Amino acid sequence: MTGASAQAEATPAPQRVTASLLQVLSLCCEACKKVIFHVPSELEADTLVGRVDLKECLPSAEFISSTDGNFKILEDGSVYTTSTISLSAERKNFTILLNDIQEHVQKKIHVSLVKEEKKTERTRHARDTVLKRTKRRWGPIPSVMIENSLGPFPLQIQQVQSDTAQNYTIYYSASGPGIDQDPKGLFYIERETGNIFATRAVDREQYPSFQIICFATTPDGYSPEVPLLHTIRIEDDNDNAPYFTQDLFEFSVPENSKPGIVVGKVTAEDKDEPYTLHTALKYRIVSQNPPIPPVFSLHGDTGVISVASPQLDREVESGYLLLIEARDMAGQPFGLCTTGTVTVRIEDTNDNAPSFRQTQ
Repeated sequence: MTGASAQAEATPAPQRVTASLLQVLSLCCEACKKVIFHVPSELEADTLVGRVDLKECLPSAEFISSTDGNFKILEDGSVYTTSTISLSAERKNFTILLNDIQEHVQKKIHVSLVKEEKKTERTRHARDTVLKRTKRRWGPIPSVMIENSLGPFPLQIQQVQSDTAQNYTIYYSASGPGIDQDPKGLFYIERETGNIFATRAVDREQYPSFQIICFATTPDGYSPEVPLLHTIRIEDDNDNAPYFTQDLFEFSVPENSKPGIVVGKVTAEDKDEPYTLHTALKYRIVSQNPPIPPVFSLHGDTGVISVASPQLDREVESGYLLLIEARDMAGQPFGLCTTGTVTVRIEDTNDNAPSFRQTQ
C-alpha cells in the first residue's frame, strides 16, 4: 500500500502556564503541529494514509491513539484506515493523541485529509508539446507482486518500455536475482514487448524485494538506453501468526501489592511486514487459575502485566497461572493469534504477627 503525500504545517505551542497543585494530577495538553495528507476520495480498510513524526512532538509517548476510530496510529507514526472511508466533504479532520502518563503530558497532532483534485485531460496538441519538451524515463515505477499469489502463472506484473522504440527495433532483456541468479527462473521478460512475468508464488519473509537490471538493445547489440535498475516489491500477506518470545514467562510479586504495581512484561513477535496491521499485536488474558477473584490485568498494546486487585494474599494463594493471547491485525477477530503461559509467584511479606498456642 502506498502512503499519500503529506505536508506538515508547524503550529506554535501555546505558552505554558504555571501548574497548580491540581494540575499536577492531570495531563497538560498541547497542540504540537498540523499535518495534511492529500488522499483519494475513497480509501479502503487497512490503507496506509501516510506517516507522522511522533518523536518530534513527544519522544516519551507511552500511549498513542486517534480521536477517530476509522484510523489507527502505529508506533512508527504510520496512519492506517480501519474501515472503508468516503470523503464526502473536501476535508476530514481528526487528532492524534500522544500521552506520557509518568510526566502527565499530552500532545496533540491535528490531521487533515484533503481530497485530491481530479486531473483534467490534456488535448492531443498539448500532450505532443509536453513530449517534445521533456525527456521521459524509460522505466515504470517499482512493481508490486502479492505474496503467495495464486496466479494463474505466468503472471504479468509490469511492463518496461523504451521511448527509443520509436526510432529503433528494440529487444528487451533482464538480469539479476530471480532471473539468472537465485532464485533462478522466478521472473522473465518478453524480448519484444518488455512485459515482466512471474512464474510462481513468492514468500515475502524469504524474499521481500528484488532488484533486476533491464536492458534495451537493438538487434545488432547497440544500447540506446542506459540500463534500468528496476525494483519488484513483494507485498505482504498476513500468513504468519504471532509467537511469544518465551515458552513460559515466570514472574513474582509481593503479597498485598497495590493495584497498578507492574508484575512483568510479555512479548510476542510476528514475521510479517513490520509497521503494518499484519504485525500490530494486541495482548489479552484468556484465563486465570485460580479464576476468582481476577487479580491481574494485561495491557493490550505493551504486554505489561499489572496487579488489578488488592487481594493478593500468599497465605490464601501462593501462585497463579495465566493463559495469555497475542493477536495481529490490532486484535481484530479475523487476525491470527497464538497463546502463551505465565506463572506468577506470590512472595511472602511479614504481615502476620506471631501467636501463642496453648498446650496441655
